[in-house]
Amino acid sequence: MVITGTVLGLLAACGGLPAETTARESPSHEPETLTLAAAEAAFADLAVLETAWGDSDCDEVARLLAAPIAELGGAACTATALGHEGARFDYAEPEFYLPSRGAKGRPWFAALARKPDPAYFVFTQGKGGWRLAVGPIPVPDGAPEVPVTEAVVPAGDVNPQVTASLVSQRCLTYLTDPTGVNGIRVSSGDALRELRDSITRAPAKYRPDRIGVDVRLVRGAPAHALALPGGASLVFHTLRLVTVQSPGPGRDSLAKPAFPDRDVRAFAGQGRLVEVTAEELLFLATKVDADGRMTTVGMGRRLASVTNG
Repeated sequence: MVITGTVLGLLAACGGLPAETTARESPSHEPETLTLAAAEAAFADLAVLETAWGDSDCDEVARLLAAPIAELGGAACTATALGHEGARFDYAEPEFYLPSRGAKGRPWFAALARKPDPAYFVFTQGKGGWRLAVGPIPVPDGAPEVPVTEAVVPAGDVNPQVTASLVSQRCLTYLTDPTGVNGIRVSSGDALRELRDSITRAPAKYRPDRIGVDVRLVRGAPAHALALPGGASLVFHTLRLVTVQSPGPGRDSLAKPAFPDRDVRAFAGQGRLVEVTAEELLFLATKVDADGRMTTVGMGRRLASVTNG
């Protein structure tokens, strides 16, 4: 059953009947069915999050976030009061993706918001209710949108989580393999390819400074996947980008800081920039075709921390 613009129930693997996600929430342990109303209420909390972020109310921000985006409730939230440009959460016109009953792990759902620009969000359920776990994940210019009507579980034994468990590692391998010897394929003009090229060009771009970008998996951050027709999957996942920049030979401060000065100062304070280490969360929505080809349909980067010295 598909209700475009409101809710997307994934079809059950057997029988093709409308599916529901049953969640158990501590401490009551009473079963709770994931409904359109629950998804709408969780999405509506983005307005509360937007206000709390703008007010640098970091306790309220932390209450509304789940891992991995929960990291932004710390140093990044504090830095917004000092000039850091924080994330926006004032999105509207959502379409909802509700996983099937057979989905394993913590209950979750995804939403594609249409305004101000298309962006994906992932919400997970914990002890305190539904919380934002990933997002916003903007749809890059030129990236194909995955229509809501495509996100159905085909008949048969299809488990998109098998694909999901591999996608983050494949993206990490691709980003750290500028020559492409590992044979991982992405579409031409893909945002992931552009990111890999920017990482490869960074040492020359910021010379005479020394700079390196390390791509890492995010510990304890599960990927979430929806099965698409034809054996494809739509996977929401997170990587970490760690950029270390230090002065070149004969210098005692950076010549070309890689990050805006106001962001660095908001996180790390004033003073001479000796060695800057910046950690970013890289949010990705990746469509994986049956033949393994990956297409980035959403990408967002958020500064989580910056240290100096």
